[in-house]
Amino acid sequence: MVTSLVRASSSHAAAIAVVLASFHLDAAEPPARSRELDALYRQAEAAMRSLDMVEARRLWARIHHLDPSTMALCQLGVVDTRLGRWDAAAEELSECVARMPPPKNDLERRRWEVRHADFARVLGEVGVLHVVTPPGIVPARILVDGREVGRADRVYVQPGQHEIVAMAYDGRIARVSAAAKAGESQSVPVVFDAIDSRPARPAGATGGPLAPTREALAGPAPSGVKPWVVASGATAAVGLLVTGIGLHVAANSAEDERRAALCAPAREGDAAQAHASREGVSTMSHLGTASLTAGALLSVATFVYIVVANDSEEGQPEVYACRCSARWPPHNRVALRSHHQNAAPD
Repeated sequence: MVTSLVRASSSHAAAIAVVLASFHLDAAEPPARSRELDALYRQAEAAMRSLDMVEARRLWARIHHLDPSTMALCQLGVVDTRLGRWDAAAEELSECVARMPPPKNDLERRRWEVRHADFARVLGEVGVLHVVTPPGIVPARILVDGREVGRADRVYVQPGQHEIVAMAYDGRIARVSAAAKAGESQSVPVVFDAIDSRPARPAGATGGPLAPTREALAGPAPSGVKPWVVASGATAAVGLLVTGIGLHVAANSAEDERRAALCAPAREGDAAQAHASREGVSTMSHLGTASLTAGALLSVATFVYIVVANDSEEGQPEVYACRCSARWPPHNRVALRSHHQNAAPD
């Protein structure tokens, strides 16, 4: 019994030892990503020692993509400074110094001072734009020279003229140009157009309609007749007329059948059937008459609408050199039409 317990304990101890050994081996072997990062770090440091800043920039960008650490971001800022990419270096170094924790020893303090000195040097080479939007409007995107920026309150740009495009969430766009100077910051206000823009009334003008705009004068005059109204009225009128005619034809046919049945020899139940048939014929006849009446009235109403709408359109005055609009009373339309016909050139 004791021997079997000893053997079982030994087997369990051996199994635990094997598992621990496998964990140790897995922990000792670095993952594939760590090996790639170690190789990239060595290549980037070698490129910087050989002053190959283009290759160093590519390697540090790859490192920052795989592991977006503060160290990789700071190194990107340093390399961009040596390449003269001042706007990119300012953006990277500003984020670098914001992420750096307070120094705890001499090495960290020296590194902290060097990075702040680099950032101060870069600020003397770029201009800072503060894009200001109206209160209550948060821009969805801001583009500076076609490049999207992450924040509106601090945009680092090279000295010179720049175009700022702000896009609101409702689709409105504001464009403005600004001249940046090295070592200076300035506010750039942007104004979005109103969604429902209407022509402003001139100062001192009193009541009355506004004069038509140039675009309204250049465009075609609106017609008084609405095609969809005419089409709907005509379709409904034709449908009612056809329905009324069909009901009358059916009523006549049913009446002929009823009369033929009355002439036949009388059978049990024929009187009740004839009475029911007569009521059905009468109902169809009344419905057909109502449908014909409604179709005729709708046809007349559509025709009257066309005449009245055309008459209203002809009663509007023509616009020549001056911008004006007027409504003529009904009793003056004939006189106005005669005046235009007499004044028309040959």
